[in-house]
Amino acid sequence: MNTLAPIITSIFSRITLTAFVVLALGCGNGSDNVTSTSSTPASGSNENVVPNAQILLTELPELRTTVYFDAESYDLTAEGQLLLDPIAVRLRQHPDSYVIVVGHGDDFPNEEDNVGLSYERAFTIAIYISSVFGVEEERIQIVSAGSTEPLSSGNRAVDKQRNKRVEVLSPKSIVRTLSPVNDAKF
Repeated sequence: MNTLAPIITSIFSRITLTAFVVLALGCGNGSDNVTSTSSTPASGSNENVVPNAQILLTELPELRTTVYFDAESYDLTAEGQLLLDPIAVRLRQHPDSYVIVVGHGDDFPNEEDNVGLSYERAFTIAIYISSVFGVEEERIQIVSAGSTEPLSSGNRAVDKQRNKRVEVLSPKSIVRTLSPVNDAKF
């Protein structure tokens, strides 16, 4: 747990900073207008017409999924890609949102091997979201948990397979949007 403390502290400080920025952007004189209300230029003026636009704040619910891997592998399957697509679309729609990707390892006796494999698994997912959906890498936080957080159901064979995973979390957040409707289109 001591090795995860700096990572967890970093994640929570980024979450706090993001919440502060969102709250600061939402504060002001009570008006959400970002442009002047005048939409017609003065006669004879060469000014561009600026339409009225409103920044709306919307609350996004927590979204999480788990992607499973084969033993000693970090290859992302087509089924894994389908599980990630809703989160990636959400990231693309809402530039203020972010995702935390937590990789888990296998049952290697050497924890360095588990940490390395869990990082590769998380990195594979981050690259998929970034390259396929055009999401900035800065919005994807990678955590390599190794084998420190195993799942336990009492069935060793089931647990062994379930622990070869990456958990992807897009936390509940308040984000800016120009659309009052949260459609999954991009």
